[in-house]
Order: sequence, then C-alpha cells, then structure tokens
Amino acid sequence: MIKRKALLIGVNGFGEQHLNELLHQQDLGVLELAAVSDLRLPEQTGVVIAERGIRYYEDYKDMLDKERGADFVIVSTPIQLHAPMGIDAMEAGYHVLLEKPPAAVIQDAERIAETARRTGKRCAVNFFTPSAKAMAMLTGIAASGEIGEIRAIKGISLLNRPGCYFTRTPWAGKLTVRGVTVLDGSFHNPAAHLFYSMLCLSERLAVATGKPDALSRVTAELYRGNAIESDDTSCLRVDTEGGPAMHLYITLCARHTETQRIRIEGADGAAEWSYDDKVTVWKDADSVVYDCKEGSFLAARYRNLIGVIEGREERLDVPLESAKRFTLAANGAFESAGSVKAIPDRYLQPARQEGDPGVYVEGIEETIRTAFREGKLFSEIGVPWAAGSEPFDLAGYRSFPQKFRLNG
Repeated sequence: MIKRKALLIGVNGFGEQHLNELLHQQDLGVLELAAVSDLRLPEQTGVVIAERGIRYYEDYKDMLDKERGADFVIVSTPIQLHAPMGIDAMEAGYHVLLEKPPAAVIQDAERIAETARRTGKRCAVNFFTPSAKAMAMLTGIAASGEIGEIRAIKGISLLNRPGCYFTRTPWAGKLTVRGVTVLDGSFHNPAAHLFYSMLCLSERLAVATGKPDALSRVTAELYRGNAIESDDTSCLRVDTEGGPAMHLYITLCARHTETQRIRIEGADGAAEWSYDDKVTVWKDADSVVYDCKEGSFLAARYRNLIGVIEGREERLDVPLESAKRFTLAANGAFESAGSVKAIPDRYLQPARQEGDPGVYVEGIEETIRTAFREGKLFSEIGVPWAAGSEPFDLAGYRSFPQKFRLNG
C-alpha cells in the first residue's frame, strides 16, 4: 500500500495542532509527513521534526520545489495567506487542504477555484462540521418532515476572549494588514466553523428536498466592544432562494464561554447540534439526545482527502465549492453592515478574568438569547447600542468591498 506524503505550511498557532495530528497519523501508518515550512520554527518543534527526519524549510516555495514526491499540502497560516499559498501549491502540482476560511474575499476564493479547475488538483477546506453521523441525522430529520416544515436554521455562539487574544498575532482583530484584506472578525474566525456548518446543513437540506438553495441576500449588524478594527459581537440573517433563513448570533464579549450550537426549527419541533457533536431532538414535549462523536476531525479531513486522491471516496468532506458559500455570505455580511460600529463605553466593562481582562458587553448573554429565540437582529429587539442595516443582494456578487468601509 502506498503511503501518501504530506507537507505542512505553518507550524505555529493552529498549525501546531495540525503538526501533532499529522505525527499521530504517521505513527498509525496513515500517511507520511515529509517536510514542514514556517518563517519561525519553535525550538521544541525543531527537536521533534529533526528526531523524526522531517525536513524543515524557512521558505515554503523552496519546499514546494524540492519535495516533489509529496501528494498534498496543508496550509495553516494567517487568513490573508491562504489564497496565494494554496494557489502556489496547486500550481506546483499538489493537492491542498486549506485551513478555514479558504480566503478573506470572494475574488480570492474564485482565484483558488479557477486554479483547482485548471490544474485538476483537489482543494479541501478544514472547516469543523457536524460528524457524518450527526449531519446525516440532522438532514434526515429536517427533510423527512419529522419536526414539520423547517422555518429557520439558527446558530448561537457565546464566547469569552481575553485581551491577549487580540494581540497574539499582527492580524488578530484586523480588517487589513499592510494593505491586504483580512477581515478577522467574530464569524470569520472563532465562529467560522459554526457559520459554515449552518450553510452546509442548508445545502444538504436543499439537496434532500430538491429545493433551490442559492444564497440570495444577507442582512448583518457588526459591532465591537474591544479596541480592534473588526467585529467581536454580531448578528446575521442569510436568506436563500428556496430554503429557510439562517440566523447567526455571536459575541466574543460574554462573561463565560458556552458550547456553540445550531438549532433547526420546525413547525412541530426542533433539532439541535452542539459543538460536542451531540444532537438533541424535541417533539411533542419530549426530547432525545444522541451522541454522534466520531473521533478527530483533523484525522477525518486527512483521510478523506487521501481517499479522494486515491479514488476510494467520491467527495471531499468540505470541497472548495461548498466553502465558497461561506466567503460569499461572510463578505455579504460586511457589505450589509457598511462598517463595524463601536459599542459605547457606558455599556462595557472588564470581563471577570484574573490577570488579563477582556471586554464584557453588559447583558450580552440575554441580548443574544432573546435575538436567537425571536429570530431577530439586535436593532429589531430594541438593543440601545444597536443600529439597523440594509440587506445586501448576493446575486452576481464577485468582488469585495463594494459598500463596506475598510478604513472605518
């Protein structure tokens, strides 16, 4: 059996998790990690890869040129580098697994897609989604009519991020870095997996029911409590051509972090998926909880890509064409908001974290729970610091920005 060889660009940040999982999969005989690349190699990481005979390159292009025996490249770098590095890897003859999001702007996502078509290389995206078991269960429940006509798909994310979260990298919380668009906001990074999972469920439900699911428009309100450029507290409504609307509510300014979850609401009940991969179904005043855990999602992404490369599997778990819906909706949200609005200081206070307080938005938990329950934007429930925005039409949308002000 041929053991597929992998290359990793980026060993810091989330790249460290990729490195650890790749080494584990190598120990299991699933693949071989041939080489890694990063501008900065931590001392302990250098020791580990040297002991295992894994080659290190400071310049990723040098690695792509010299490691021609490898099959695929994992790109785990800052958001603004995903597109150029992924394109370079495919141009050099490799299949690619991009860390989420695939690109900051829709025109870069289109460039990645064009390169994949032209080179014939596969490009997957590392979004965490409900496990295959959970996804099949949710889709089946929604499509079968078990909980009645589906009225909405909702996501809720109450997170607490300390002040150091926004100083950990030069691009954290930024809209641009050195003139390059990043859009490192709440739903574009920490809640990106949740947002994509909602879009993916909508897509799967449309296939199962035969209804159109093209994204038609986005209405969004983006706010910040922290002294950053991008948003840390936001609400979005995404409409589709034939499916239920999607509603997303996020803050990084809660007292405490809670498990992120998605609720599919029907006329006769509801089904909910949580980040611990449990599915809860409510119907007729009864509820049932199903544990759908299936192991490491990173391992699943590697194995899936290898299976597709070898022809044993037909479809990537998260193909680029599906992930592009995320970039389209995310860009549309920024366009709808027009700008990121600062929450007035009188509604802010330090979060209760010893040593490194983040910002707490007073009453944000109740604000988000109320908006989530009612399916409304913050301005629609009378939040005093909220301001309404106009829907942004996604038909024919191909380039960011149009209405959003990157410079405030």
